[in-house]
Formats: sequence, C-alpha cells, structure tokens
Amino acid sequence: MKTFARIGIALLFVLPSASLADVLPPPPPVPSVNVADHCTASDSGGTAHTYSTSQFLGICALVAAQEQGAVSSYQLTYDNTFGFYVQTLNGTAPSATQYWALYKNGAYSDAGLSTMTIVSGDQLSFQLTDWTDNSTIGSPVLFNIGTLISPPAATTAGGGSGGIWMHPPFDVPAAFEYLESVQNSDGSFGSPMLNDWVAIAAAVGESPALRAKLIAYETTHPVISTTVTENERHAMALEALGINPYSGTPVDYIEPIIRSFDGTQFGDPSLVNDDIFAIFPLLHAGYEKNDPVIASTTAFILSRQGTSGLWNDSVDLTAAAIQALRLMPDSGNVRYAISKATGYLRDKQLEDGSFGDPYSSSWMLQAIAAMNGTATDWQQDSYTPDYYLATLQDSDGGVHASSTADRVWATAYAIPGIRRATWDSLLSSFAKPLPVTTSATSAPAATSTAETATSTPESPAVNAAQAPAPAHAPDNENPQTPINESSATGSPATSSDAQAASAVLSVNSTDPWQYTLLVPFLILLAALGFKYRKKLGI
Repeated sequence: MKTFARIGIALLFVLPSASLADVLPPPPPVPSVNVADHCTASDSGGTAHTYSTSQFLGICALVAAQEQGAVSSYQLTYDNTFGFYVQTLNGTAPSATQYWALYKNGAYSDAGLSTMTIVSGDQLSFQLTDWTDNSTIGSPVLFNIGTLISPPAATTAGGGSGGIWMHPPFDVPAAFEYLESVQNSDGSFGSPMLNDWVAIAAAVGESPALRAKLIAYETTHPVISTTVTENERHAMALEALGINPYSGTPVDYIEPIIRSFDGTQFGDPSLVNDDIFAIFPLLHAGYEKNDPVIASTTAFILSRQGTSGLWNDSVDLTAAAIQALRLMPDSGNVRYAISKATGYLRDKQLEDGSFGDPYSSSWMLQAIAAMNGTATDWQQDSYTPDYYLATLQDSDGGVHASSTADRVWATAYAIPGIRRATWDSLLSSFAKPLPVTTSATSAPAATSTAETATSTPESPAVNAAQAPAPAHAPDNENPQTPINESSATGSPATSSDAQAASAVLSVNSTDPWQYTLLVPFLILLAALGFKYRKKLGI
C-alpha cells in the first residue's frame, strides 16, 4: 500500500500540468456527409417532396446524413409556407413545449431546411430546446458538410450504347423562372385555361411574384363559361390562389357547378370528367364527403370505370379519377377501383418511364403521390416519370413542346407532379355562404264588395341544383317575397256584417297564426254589430 502511495505522489511531481480532460477519452469526431443538389424527402403523412436546384439545401443534407449513417432516423413535418421542419430525430420526439432548433455553424437559423443553403465545411446541428425558457435538453445532433455533389451534364453511363442515360433532375425553380418570363404584364398567360393551370402550379409556393400577379388578374377579370368543366377548373384555380370562389370575384363559380347536378351526376351524363373535376373544388367549398351530391357523383364515377380498369381508356383521366377517389371514404368499392386501375396503368408505362407524353406523366406523378407511392414504385429499367420529365426540360426551364402555349401548359402540369403535390393539397378551403333568408310582411287589405280579396302568394322552395340563382348578390341584399296588395276602398259604416266578414276572411288561410287573430276579431265584430243594431232598434 505504501508503495502505491509513493507512486501517486511521484506522479504529481512528474505530471504537474496534467488535468482530468487529459486522461479522459476524446469526444467522438463529428461525422461528415456528402450532399447532392437534389433529393426527395417525405413528410410524416407519406407525401414525397422532391428538391432539384442549382443550390445545395439543408433538407438534402439531412437526407444524406441518414443515408450515410450520421443520423439514425428522422421524421419531418411539412408546412406549405416554411417547408420541412424536424418532428423527431434519432428516435427522440419533443414534448408539448419542446422543439428541435436548427443551427448552422453555431448560429440559430430562422430558415427552414427546405430553404437553407449550405456549402462545403458548414456544420449543421439540431438541439432539443424548450421554447418556454430556451433551455436545452441533452446533447446536440450535429454533422459537417463534406463534398457537394452535382450531377454531370447529360451523358451515357459506361460509354457506348446500352448504358443508362444520366440527366440532371427536373429543376422546379427554373421552371417557375420560365413561367415568369412569359407571363404578361397584366398577370395573365393568354387564355383562361393556361391562367388556371399556372395558378394551380403557383400554389406550390415557390414563385410569390408570379402568384401575386395572377391573383390581381383573376380578381378583376372574371370569366364565366357555359361548360361545366371550365367552371370547375376555374374554381380550383381560384382556391389555389386563395380566392373565395363564391365571393372573391364578381362571379360565383360554385353555383353553376351545383346547378349542373341532375340528381345523379354533374353536367353531361355521357361524360365522366365533369364529375371527377367537380369533387376537388366542392370539397374545398364547404361540401362534405357525405353530402348527397358528392356521394352520388362518386357512385357515378365508379360506375363509369371501364373493364380495362381505366376511365375512357385514358391515362390522365384515370390519374385524375384516382386523385378524386382517394379523397372519398375508404370503402371496398373505392379500394377495388383504384387497385384495378393501378394494375392496368402499369401496362401503360413505357420503357422511358413515361406514360406517353408530359401531360399524362405529370398527372400520374400526382396520382402516385395520392396513393402514397414513390418514384421507385413506378420505375422501368431505372427510368421514372420524374426522369422522363427532366429529359424534356429545356435550358430556359420550360418543358419542351411545339408552341409557347403548349410549353406553358406542360410546364404548369409538371411542377405539381415533380413536387408530389396533389390537387387536394394545393387548394385552400372556404365555407358555404350563409343561406339568404326571405321575409314577407303584409297586412290584410280591406276590399270593396265588388272585389274579391286575393291571398298573398307563397314563395316557392327552390332547389339549388335545379333553379338558377343570381350570379352574385351582395350579402346585404335579401330578396323579398312579392306581395299582392289589393286597393282599400273603405267600406262605409253601414256595410253589412257579411261584407265585413268577407273582407276579414280574405287573409291567407295557410298561415295558422292568422286564425289566432281572427277569432277575437270576429267576436269584437259581432259585439259591434249587435250594438249597432240595438241603436237602430233592429
């Protein structure tokens, strides 16, 4: 024992500068991850969001960190305004007063992962924090940004023929830049159809200037059509822009849609597209899934599915039907119809990953998102619909087509598809207007003996699905029930009791409250008549 004590004392003199930190093991090194300029991340609901830009983003760094083992797991929540933010990290979920704070190079970041740009050498860290007092919980999760990987220009892997054609991913910001470059000074794109589809694409939220100009144009240039599908599309566009389809413009665009309902389906009974596209705007205009018009038209859509599993043997219409049916209650009929359609759609996919053209391919990407699928679920020889659209994107960001109008159309279709944004996810919701109450007040009018008193006509009950309503009526204008008033001639005091009773009985006999007033009035009238006869000595 004395020997060990002497050794300890000797060490104090030999290592006078040694500290506890010198004898503890060093902390583990901060992992480094290599980040690409494109990635796909899914939110907690399973919706995938693809990022493909000329910049390197924090969200792609987090995706790379999991793929390369720097973090074990994460769950993300997506907000249409702020993009992705961390919900759980490495299996740790915040409590009700906690959140995962994001830091870049030690400084708190107001930018979300979806908009944060990074460069090689940056350090990202996530610290569990209590927002009530800004206290931190546990150690941060951090990693460094290593090599930034940008895909090469289009080339053939392996050289020669038969390799996989590598092309840069579809660039959504560049697509918006193209649309901004061809947008007219008044905010339009040359036709109501193009305006509508660009408006829906703008709801993705990556071009505020384009969207603002469209809002200004649409609120001052209402266009009403006699075609149901055009009104349905325009109602969707208004909802995508955050404009109330009932009152945001001088025209109510929901009323003509409802008016076209015949008790079973919307518009032309020989068509099904007008029924499919009624679902989206109405569900965002105060109608519920169990409303009779929605339930009935859903049954009609199901009844029109072809034996091939497709609707009208059309890929894009079938993709639209899948989006609509996925919003309905999860019944056996709906599940069977979608499953049947999916099987036949796989047979329609070509070897280049497409479904024949950019329009059908874009809508199919939205249908895949509605079914919570991924690009790899729909891959043909390493080619996906995303990849096909990327090969069609020109250097100015627009999708290749034969004319400017077609380029705008195809580009507007592609953006929500690439972003995995369904129509339902892009539309804002609005409540039904309060019903307009009608009131009719009329006083019984006395009539002469030569005239027959007429009763006040009742206001007929109007079925909104059958009778047209005014295109737009200000909220403070309540239409009054017409009243048929007879002219009062003023019967002399010597009129007979029968004449007076006839005038009294001319009130509307369908109103029960009038009987309540009639009885005491008749008693009073009889008393007055008796007094009058007594005075005359009758």
